[in-house]
Amino acid sequence: MEFYLKNLSVYHGKKRVINNVSTYFETGKITMIIGPNGSGKSTILKALSGLVDFYGKVSLPDGYNDIAEITGYVFQNPETQIIGSTVWEDVIFGLENIGLSKEEMDKRGNYVLGLLELSNLRDFDPYYLSGGQKQRLAIASILALEPEFLLLDEVTAMLDKNGKREVLNAIVRLKEMGKGVILATHELDLFLPVVDRCIYISGGNIVFDGEPIDGVNMYRQMVVSEL
Repeated sequence: MEFYLKNLSVYHGKKRVINNVSTYFETGKITMIIGPNGSGKSTILKALSGLVDFYGKVSLPDGYNDIAEITGYVFQNPETQIIGSTVWEDVIFGLENIGLSKEEMDKRGNYVLGLLELSNLRDFDPYYLSGGQKQRLAIASILALEPEFLLLDEVTAMLDKNGKREVLNAIVRLKEMGKGVILATHELDLFLPVVDRCIYISGGNIVFDGEPIDGVNMYRQMVVSEL
């Protein structure tokens, strides 16, 4: 599955922060969006999730009418997404809201907890989980809604080394199950070995779209030149 953006623009007030961006995304691939602070990485993810308004055209697969139907957004701080008093309640909260049967909720909930290696924490209070476990729970709760694309916004920024590794492994599993993963990050060395594509954004414009190592090298050269 693929979707395409054509001349996507986003405004904060009167300021245009994303400038006529055109690109595409596909399932079964991990795309890393990199760039300096304020470059527009998070804004693009929020536009793709329907959290902010945008101008331009999005070409969706047949059968879909809204970009939010195929995407699920995971915040940098997982505690902003924790709602339930137990891990299980948190995972099924969104499923209850869309009116699924108990049988379907059980099926999806058990599947995502197993996939994200959280089954043994089913009855735990989410606030007592480690940082990596909380972030995996946030991913599991969105994944239970069965989006085709996961939008991950700096999801390892607040984690220690072990937590980063846990989330990295979870992202690889998402790709293996055929999901599209689009992640905004500053953690270049962490994700470089597993991503399929790199988009480098600067000043709201795409300045590179291609092989990850080439994009990362371009970004690093730019950072050094600005020192």
